[in-house]
Formats: sequence, C-alpha cells, structure tokens
Amino acid sequence: MHPREFVPVAPEFFVSDVGAAIHFYTDKLGFKPLRLEPEGEPGPRTIFAVVVLGEAHVLLAHESLYAGGPLGGERGAGADTRIMVPDVDAIYARCRENGVTIVHAIADRDYGLRDFIIADPNGFRLRFAAPLR
Repeated sequence: MHPREFVPVAPEFFVSDVGAAIHFYTDKLGFKPLRLEPEGEPGPRTIFAVVVLGEAHVLLAHESLYAGGPLGGERGAGADTRIMVPDVDAIYARCRENGVTIVHAIADRDYGLRDFIIADPNGFRLRFAAPLR
C-alpha cells in the first residue's frame, strides 16, 4: 500500500458497481484513480478503488465487502462528506457541465465557506467548499 493512502479521514462508500462509481468520480468530478483492485482498467470486476482530488481520498468498495451485513435502504442518508478545494467555482462549473445532480446550489455561507452539495449516483452526498476570501 502506498503511503499516500494513509490519510487521516477517508470515507468509504459501498456501491453495487465500483467501475461505474470510478467513472463518475473521475469523468464527472475530476478525481484521479490512485488504486484499483484488481489492478487494471475500472470495470465490472473492480471490487475496490481509491480515488483522489487534491488531498481528499474517497474509497469505493463493492457492497459485498461491507462487514455489517446486507445493505439496504437509502445509501448515504443523513451525512455529507465535505471536500475542501482551492477553486470551488471551477468544480461547480464542471459538475453543471457534466449533468451532476446538484442538491444545494453554490453560495457564500455565513459560516465562512463558499460551497455546494452534489449527490452521486449511489445517493452519497459531497459538499465541495472553499474559504471565503
């Protein structure tokens, strides 16, 4: 395992199709793949991946790897994962251009951030943010 994978916090999202999730995160959001299992191109046999955007790491794992038993119901309900980025407006523009579901439009917030929230195809929500200048 590469030392870059030892980040303090990295959400792990359990999904039914890891290959499709990788394509969403890389093609639509601009993440880069760091690790794939098995190695090679992402596809239907991929069971685990680490994707990165700047210092942010997201783990994508096949739902069969979930140690808590069968998964059911809505994924990601009640939780947002915040990702700090240097240019939140550029990420917002990329999401809009790629038809990503935006659930909370970009704005300057009274808590000192400019941010917006998207939902990925599996129901997980990401909040992209940058400090107000």
